[in-house]
Amino acid sequence: MVRIENLSKFFNTKRALDGINLELPKGRIIGLLGPNGSGKSTLLRIMAGFCADYEGSVLIDEKSPGTAESRAEVAYLPDRDGLPENLTVEEIISIYKEFFADFDELKCRELLENFNISENATTKEMSKGVIDKLQISMLMSRKAKLYLLDEPIGGVDVEARKLVLDLILENFNPEGTMLIATHLVRDIERLFDSAIVLKDGRVAVYDDSDTIREAYGGTLEDALISIFKGE
Repeated sequence: MVRIENLSKFFNTKRALDGINLELPKGRIIGLLGPNGSGKSTLLRIMAGFCADYEGSVLIDEKSPGTAESRAEVAYLPDRDGLPENLTVEEIISIYKEFFADFDELKCRELLENFNISENATTKEMSKGVIDKLQISMLMSRKAKLYLLDEPIGGVDVEARKLVLDLILENFNPEGTMLIATHLVRDIERLFDSAIVLKDGRVAVYDDSDTIREAYGGTLEDALISIFKGE
């Protein structure tokens, strides 16, 4: 369970998050939606422990973000490549084995095989799409309590997106919680049990996906368009 109370975050005088209150139960995949500048990445970075000096309270299984205990239970995929350039995939696997007790090496190798990624390849020679697939493979090989994904398929070609999303769904820990920030709502909304819509750093909508679809008479993408048109 993730519990967030009265969370606000400023960058100089700019308010990125404004009084966020959320409870994210385990066993659910939750969409985090909204335009650029709505606070999605900031919220994920705070939960992952990479953004401090915020107001309010964030608890992940009663632990504060950024602590050793919390980091051990959180799997975070940033919106930018976070892997060193000159390491081979095999070396990255070794690092994950050393640092994450919940890392499943066998599952990782199976995922890499699904994506046709060689253990001998280096990140330097990979395209953005292949790096995204590699990072997703590493992330989904952990049995984390909280998965935080920031634009996980942004660099993945259209043909490969279904495979990526299917593998995320198949390898999600049902005892965990997953929060996915994305602009590609139409491609990915089938994964979402519920969705959060951020508008100007505030929660505009948070409900079950089907409830949102029914309320706005269409897809989650249709609902998002209506919300930002003020309908």
